[in-house]
Amino acid sequence: MPEMTAAAAMPGAAEWVALADDLLAGLVHALNNRVTAISVCAELAGLGDEQMLAGGMLAAEVARLQQAGALLALLPARGNPEALEIGPVLQDAVAIHAHHPRMRAVDCVIETADTPPPVRAPRWALLRVLLIMVDVAKAGAQDAADTPAIVRLSGDAGAVCVRAAARERGSWGAYATEMAALCQGTLTRENEELVLTLPSLSELRRRERTGWPTR
Repeated sequence: MPEMTAAAAMPGAAEWVALADDLLAGLVHALNNRVTAISVCAELAGLGDEQMLAGGMLAAEVARLQQAGALLALLPARGNPEALEIGPVLQDAVAIHAHHPRMRAVDCVIETADTPPPVRAPRWALLRVLLIMVDVAKAGAQDAADTPAIVRLSGDAGAVCVRAAARERGSWGAYATEMAALCQGTLTRENEELVLTLPSLSELRRRERTGWPTR
């Protein structure tokens, strides 16, 4: 896939590979747990445990398995730019990162202000830059007991902005910046925050009508 080859050749790709390896390990662990649970449920049901079926336990485990599989399917570099809402993509990033082997105990809270407008971006690239931002935010909150990482989402007619605490300098790099650029946005550091800024879909269309250069 051309997009996968391009992503792998980008500067700083090693930072994504390290994070992706941890996330894959966590998701595979979750999948194995769900398969084991379903196997136990099926075995008990086969032995005549009607409560296993009537109580919905088997159905619940199947739903959890499907959810883990759906999150895993979001990681590959597949797909062209599309119009999308950034909120659900950020929620997917938080859900995927919740399986990180060393940071699953750290909660991440999304705070949304106003009503962020749609953007246009490759979903996989947007997901990756958001995963890196969630990773940085959770790493900073890891040593603070009972304090969740906070990612703030806001927007207006012209742009959408995502902010995540980044207390440690050097904890993000070229790959995240390139992913933001693929989404026609920028990733910058402002004091102790990473700030992802993306033009809104309406702003991109305005630029296209006026001949504004886009990536």
